[in-house]
Amino acid sequence: MKLLALVLLLSTFSSLTLMEVVTDFQKSSCSKFFIRSPNVKHIITPTVFKDSQYKQICQRLNNLYTFATLYDTIRRIPVYSAYTFSWERRTVRNNVWKNEPQLENMSNGPEMRKISDDEMDGFFHQAVNRDYKDSGKYTKINYTRGHVFPKQYAADQNQADSTFTFTNIAPQTNNSNGEWEKEVETPMKAEIHRKCEQNYRIKAFVVTGVVPGNNWISITRKDNNNKVKTFDKGVNIPSFYWTAFCCYINQTTTISKAYLAQQNEPNPKSSEITYLSVDILNRRLSSLYKEDFKVFGDMCLT
Repeated sequence: MKLLALVLLLSTFSSLTLMEVVTDFQKSSCSKFFIRSPNVKHIITPTVFKDSQYKQICQRLNNLYTFATLYDTIRRIPVYSAYTFSWERRTVRNNVWKNEPQLENMSNGPEMRKISDDEMDGFFHQAVNRDYKDSGKYTKINYTRGHVFPKQYAADQNQADSTFTFTNIAPQTNNSNGEWEKEVETPMKAEIHRKCEQNYRIKAFVVTGVVPGNNWISITRKDNNNKVKTFDKGVNIPSFYWTAFCCYINQTTTISKAYLAQQNEPNPKSSEITYLSVDILNRRLSSLYKEDFKVFGDMCLT
């Protein structure tokens, strides 16, 4: 009886200490969102930048892991989000914007949650709702909250709701946001349905990310003396959005495709979208990030 009680206690303690910010995607609870090698022994993640500003996040809502994000806590935008695409169910848009408490303090709870206006000053390492609402004051452009993992790719309502977190969001103009959905998200979704076989309920593995730009949205936070301080380099405005999918069409053969969209700031009505192979995207991203970068390792190149 004592042994059973001890086991139950340890199990409870383990669940309470489960962390959302992790040290290694491959050994985490969200490893399922990354493609595996044909022998299914190796999980292949996109390149993970090693500097301490980059945090690996297993996105979690209602005690369920929904996708994975590599997040830049200095630029306050994601590097990328990785997720699986399956047969999606009908979902509704629930504009409840959430934040990640563990990015501020690892002793905080692991689940994303909506924060109050009063709490926003305590969230320094990520964007908060007012940063976007007030963006027009500093840039003369009202930036939208551009999804990296799009809500329309969600498999169910919980996953759809989980995409509304500021660690999955980067600035876009209204025009570039609309063009990205029209010219990339919707056609890619149709292509996945058309070309990818249903495999254990997963049709494709998708990674979507952004490349930092030279422009920023200023933000305000209160200091320890309750005084408002403005940070000119608050939320970085990406110069590029990119995405790629890969799926198995049999046990050993994959197909893939990639998209790259340049955000022509400060022109709010201009964007350039390129369709390319994952191999070429890897080369472009390596040049843009100034560091060797691979979306699916050495897989899915054509």
